[in-house]
Amino acid sequence: QHQHQHQHQHQHQQQQQVVQQCERLPTSLTYSQDAAPADVSAILRVVVAKINRDVTGVVDVEVAWSGAELHRRVGERIVKCTVTRLAESVSDSDTDGENVEDAPPSTQSTVDEHGRTVITQCFEVPFTILDVNECTVPDTNPMAHRCHPPSICINTLGSYECLCPSESPDSTTNSIAGTRNFVARSFWQELAQETSRTEWELSLGSSTESSCPNMPSTHECCEEDGHSKEGGFCREMFRCPVDPCTNEDANQTANKKATAACASNAICQRTSSPLSHPNYKCQCPPGLMGSGRPCPSSRGGRNKKEPKVKYDGKTPTEETRRALESGLICGCMEPTVDACEGFPKCPGKHEMCAVTSTNTPHCTCQNGYHHDPIYGCVDENPPLLHLRPDPTHGTDPNTGITHLSQGDKYEEYGVDVIDDNAEEYLRSLKMTYSRPLPQGCLLEMGEFHVNYTVATPWTTPEFVRAKRTVVIDNVNECTVKEGMGVGANCPELVAMCDSDAGARCRDEIGTYACQCPDGTEGDGFRPIARLRKDGEGRFVGSMVPRGYEGGTGCRDTSEPVIEMLGPNPKRFRVAKTSGVKGVIRTGDNEESDARIEALIAEQRSAYESDIRSIIKSTSGAELCATSTKPNLRPTDCVRAKDHTYKGIVDLTSRVTVGEPVPKDSGLQWKVPYNVMDDAGNKAKTVWRDIIVEEVDIDDFERKAKMDVLASRKDEVDRAVDEALAKERRRNKSPSSVSHDCPTCDPCNCSSGQTQRRDGGGMMSPAECHAMCDSKIAAAVASSVAGSSDKTSCTPSYMDSSDTSASSHQIIQEMLVSIEGLMGPSAMMLLLLGCTLATMLYIFGRMITALFFSTGPNVVRTYYHTREDDEREKIMMQNVSYYRSPTPSKSSRQPSPGSAASSSASGPRPPPTASMSSQRNGIFSPNENRANGTTPLQQRQQQGQASHSSPFQSNDGTDNIYRSMSPITPLRNNGTPSSSGSGSQGSSGQRSPYNLRTTN
Repeated sequence: QHQHQHQHQHQHQQQQQVVQQCERLPTSLTYSQDAAPADVSAILRVVVAKINRDVTGVVDVEVAWSGAELHRRVGERIVKCTVTRLAESVSDSDTDGENVEDAPPSTQSTVDEHGRTVITQCFEVPFTILDVNECTVPDTNPMAHRCHPPSICINTLGSYECLCPSESPDSTTNSIAGTRNFVARSFWQELAQETSRTEWELSLGSSTESSCPNMPSTHECCEEDGHSKEGGFCREMFRCPVDPCTNEDANQTANKKATAACASNAICQRTSSPLSHPNYKCQCPPGLMGSGRPCPSSRGGRNKKEPKVKYDGKTPTEETRRALESGLICGCMEPTVDACEGFPKCPGKHEMCAVTSTNTPHCTCQNGYHHDPIYGCVDENPPLLHLRPDPTHGTDPNTGITHLSQGDKYEEYGVDVIDDNAEEYLRSLKMTYSRPLPQGCLLEMGEFHVNYTVATPWTTPEFVRAKRTVVIDNVNECTVKEGMGVGANCPELVAMCDSDAGARCRDEIGTYACQCPDGTEGDGFRPIARLRKDGEGRFVGSMVPRGYEGGTGCRDTSEPVIEMLGPNPKRFRVAKTSGVKGVIRTGDNEESDARIEALIAEQRSAYESDIRSIIKSTSGAELCATSTKPNLRPTDCVRAKDHTYKGIVDLTSRVTVGEPVPKDSGLQWKVPYNVMDDAGNKAKTVWRDIIVEEVDIDDFERKAKMDVLASRKDEVDRAVDEALAKERRRNKSPSSVSHDCPTCDPCNCSSGQTQRRDGGGMMSPAECHAMCDSKIAAAVASSVAGSSDKTSCTPSYMDSSDTSASSHQIIQEMLVSIEGLMGPSAMMLLLLGCTLATMLYIFGRMITALFFSTGPNVVRTYYHTREDDEREKIMMQNVSYYRSPTPSKSSRQPSPGSAASSSASGPRPPPTASMSSQRNGIFSPNENRANGTTPLQQRQQQGQASHSSPFQSNDGTDNIYRSMSPITPLRNNGTPSSSGSGSQGSSGQRSPYNLRTTN
C-alpha cells in the first residue's frame, strides 16, 4: 500500500511537469483584427492546421480554450493544446537519449484503443493580432466605426472613440481627427482640460437624444471595446449638435435643410441651446421686415402680405405687428408707410382718416355716413328695429304680441337694431312701459305696451320706434300647487280655499272664488295674511279673490238627526198589588182595600227610581230590549247621523240618554236622547216614552206570551219585506233608470275657434275649458237641486268631434316622433311594409272565404252505432222528471186573506222557527189547517197514488226546493263506473253516467 501511494504521487508530479513543460511552436499566427478567427471553431481549425504543419504523426489534438475573445484583442496571445502522436514518429532527439520507460510523462508511451503506441505532448501556439484603424476602413468593413456625423472618429489601440468637433481653432482635437494612428493616453488628458466648450461642442444634453449627454466624447463613457454589443450601441447613439446655419459638409442633410429654411436675403442665427425647436432663427437685415423665411412657391408674387409702418415711418402697424408675430409676412421686404396709422384721432363723430392721392392723411365721414352741417357725420339710412321673440312664450312677428299668463314673470328681451352702426343706436335706445311692472310675477290680467325708440333727429320723423304688446292671460288658480311651478314663484296665485272644511275652488276670469258645501256657511277662504282692510272696510292688497271676507272658512250648520230604534213606547209590565184573593168572591173589606191602596202607592213611588237605575246600569240598552232580542247594546237603541260634505257621519256613539221626565198622565215618563257634532250643532231632542203597565196577576202570563208572539211575527214580516225588496232590486233592469241631462250652454273650445274673455284678449284652450266647466257646474247645480236622479252634462270640448281631432293630433305626433327616431326613409319603408301586410291579410281572407268556407248547404255525416243506441236507452232510463206540486182541490187551502181561511183556521199561531230554518217556510206549508190531514193522506183516501212525484219528500209533500243530483257524463267510451255513487236503471244495468248527489 505504501508503494502504491508513492507511485501515485510520482505520477502526479510527472503530470505537473507535463503541464508546465509545453513546447512553443517556432512561428506565430499573425492576423489583423478584422481577419482574426471569429469563434472557437475557427481557432480550433487554425490551431490543428498549425500543429499538422509543424508536428508529424499527430493522432489527436485537444485545445485548452479559456473562453476569452482572442480574435478581438490586439497583441500576442498563446493557445495551449495537447497533441497525441505515434511513438515511432517521435525521434530520439525528442527524448534527449533517454529510454522510453525512463522518459518523463510527456514522452512516455501508451497504447490507445486501436492498439497503437502513442505519446502525449503539450504545445503552445502563438497568435499575433494587429490593430485595425476603424476610422479609415471602408463602411463595408465589419470593423468600421459607427460614429454619427458630425462627430469625429478617434482611433485607439484595438478600438475607437467618437468625439464632438470643437469650434475653437486652437483645439488639439481638430488636428488629430482623421489620423491613421491611434492616439495616446495624453490626448484624452488634454481633452478633459478643455473647459471652454459650449453646448454646441458637446453631445446633446438629453439622455433620449444622446448616449453620453453633455460630454465631448465617448471616452470613459462607453465600454472600452467598441466592437462589443454594448460598446458599439453606445457609440452609435452618441450625437453631437448639428449647426443649422452652416453648409460645409455636403453629407450633412440637416445642415442643408437649416440653411434652406431662411430666405436668401435673411441672416441665419442659431439659438443658445441646440435642443431648442427650432434651434435657429432667421432675421431680416436692418430696414427690412418679414419672417426671414422664404415665401411658398404656391403664393406667387401677388398674394404676398406686405409690411406696413405707421405715420412715423418706423413703427410697424398693429396689423403688421400681429402678422409678424404670426409669421404671415414671409421673406424680408421693405415696408410701406400707412399715412393714417398713427395719425391723430379725428375729432368728429363717425369720422375717419383718409389719404389723398399723394398719401396725405385727412379726416372724412365713415362709409354709410354723410356730412350734415348741424349734426356732422350722420347715417344715410335710419335703422330697422326687430323685436326679439320671447323664447318661452313666443312673439308674433307681425303684430308684436306676446302672450303671458298670470304667475309668469316678464323678461325684457329688447330689440335687434338692423344697421351697420347698430352699436351706436343701441346706446341711445329708449324703452317706455305703459304701466309699472311688478318686481315679481304678474298677477293682474290685461295688457301693457313696451315702446322701443331710437332718436334720428336728421330724419322725418325724428325717431324710429317698435312696439311690443304683452297680453296677460288668465290662469286657473285652482290648479296651482303651493311650492310647485307657478305656486313656488308666485304664492299669491295659490288658491286659499278652506279645503279641509269642504270648500271648493271655482276659477273665474282673472281671479277665483271659494264655495262652501251645502250645510255650511262662511266665505270658504283661509285667512290671507297679505290682505288688509282699508278705511271703508274692504280688503286691499295683491290678488284679492272674489268673495273674500277675512277667511272665515266653512262652518258646519247642519244639525244631526236622531232616529229612534226599538219599541216606543217602552212598556214595563208589573204585577198589580191586589192582596190575597180566593176563588169564592167575598164582599168588600175596607181595611184590606186601604192596605192594598197603601201598597200600590208605595210601589208606584219606586217606579221612577227603578227606571233611572235600569237606564244607568244598562246605559239605556234596556229601553229597546225585547223578549226576542234581550242582548242589545246601547247603540242598538238609537241611530244618530250627521250629513256633512264628507258624507254621512255616524254619531251614534255620542248619543247621551237623559233622565226620565214624568208626563202628565200617571205611570208614564219620557227619556230624552241628545247628540252634538264637532261643529257644536245640536240635534233635535228625541223622546222615548216609558209606560209602566200594572197587570193583574191572572193576566200577566197571558200578556207576556202575546208579546212574544207579536215580536216574532214582526220579525218574520220584516224578514219577508227585506227579501222581497232585495229581489226587486236584483231583478230591476238598469235600462229602466232614466237620467236627464240638464240643458248646457253652448261652449265650444275646439281647434280653430277661440273665445274672447270679458277683460279683452283671446282665451287659451285651457282657459276656455275652465270657463266651460264652471258654466256646466252651475247648470247642473241649478237643475239637480232637490233631485238625485240627474247626471252631469259632458263638456263640449269632450264631444266626439273634438275627441276625434285630438286622436288625430296624437297619431300625427306619434308619427312625427317615429320619423325623428328612424329617419324619413325608414319611416316610408315601415308604412309601406304595414300597407303590404294589411293587403296580404285581406287577400288571404278573401281566398279563404271564396274557396274554403263551409256554407249552409254543406252536409255533415255522423255515424250512429248500436253502442250509441244502448247508451241512449240506459240514459233515458236514468232520467228523472221534475214537476211543480199540484195539490188536489180538496187539499187546496184558501188564500190567507179570504174569509174561509179566517173562519176555519182561526188565528194563526206564531212560527216555531225562523223562515230559513223551516223545511218549506211560509211558501209551502206542511200542514193543511183546513182539515188537519196531509196531502199524502188525501191521495191515499182518494186513490190518487198511481204515480210518485220526484219532488215528493218523506212527509208526502212535493218539495220543488229539494236538492237534486247533477248528472256528469263519463268520458271513457261508455265504460261504466265502479263507484258506489253511480245509479242503476230499472233493468239492474249500471248507467254509463255517474250520478253524484250533493247535500
